[in-house]
Amino acid sequence: MNKQSLKMHAKKMTLACSILAASLSVGTSAFAFSDLKGNAAESKINALNSQGILNGISKDLFAPKSKVTFAQGIQIIVSGLGLSSASSAKASDYFDKVKDNAWYASAFVAAKQTGLTLDKTVDPNAAMTRIQFATLMLQALQSKGQFPVTMMYVNINDGAKLSNTENGAMQTLLNTRIVSLDKDGNFRPFDTVTRAEAAVWIYDAMKFAKEVIQPVTQTPAPSYESSVTLSKAADGVNKATLTVGGLPNSGYGVIIERIEFGADKTAVIYYRVTKPDPDGMYLQVISSATAQTYLPEGYKATAQQLKDVIALPGSK
Repeated sequence: MNKQSLKMHAKKMTLACSILAASLSVGTSAFAFSDLKGNAAESKINALNSQGILNGISKDLFAPKSKVTFAQGIQIIVSGLGLSSASSAKASDYFDKVKDNAWYASAFVAAKQTGLTLDKTVDPNAAMTRIQFATLMLQALQSKGQFPVTMMYVNINDGAKLSNTENGAMQTLLNTRIVSLDKDGNFRPFDTVTRAEAAVWIYDAMKFAKEVIQPVTQTPAPSYESSVTLSKAADGVNKATLTVGGLPNSGYGVIIERIEFGADKTAVIYYRVTKPDPDGMYLQVISSATAQTYLPEGYKATAQQLKDVIALPGSK
């Protein structure tokens, strides 16, 4: 290897090591990143940097197109959405390849204890795909509290190989506008997520959590009768009307939380009953409530109740 090749190899190794070693959870920088000028994500990345959520690979470089590993991705999600562990458990209690003294070990513990679906054999140094980051980020977001979502089915042109869980996660994230498709309707789910993409998504998820998710008062709920009727809304799209009956009075309502798509063109609509505003006046008669969503044509739908009654934001 000649001297010029050695220099180039050394530069590449230095950049790779800097990205791997860069802390994604602590520290701030007073300098703007020079490689973000003109980048659409610049303001969000700088905001996260000022909050200590993530750092650059150096004082003035962020490397927005560099790939994110599982170690980095889990640290971003845990730091951004404020997840914490509830015990003194060690990473090795849950994972085969996460060392207890690794800089990201506590993040993996917090993620696992929060309920994120991380496999015991996960490799922290492996590249994380866009759909893996998105799915885990949604699970973290859902752990912060309940939030209503107006669920309209969004077709993902390159989503044929997504699992039911991944497709359901994408529908929620697209409807909440935390993630989006490209101009051709693609998400590129199996591409490795970049540092800029992860930063933008976690920034928008943090904003959503702050502005939308509210603490809820939960009480045990009885089971209510429910049915789903389908009607044509447009070419290739059906409107699904969920009707929940047997509600104690006309102040109770219903919200659709999520839709899970299964094999053989089946869909399960998960819903939650909402409590009346205590300051309101309602007819004290057994009532029903409805909510609508949209499904691809040809899908059969069933409904499943989530077992708690919630007070919507704004009610007392």
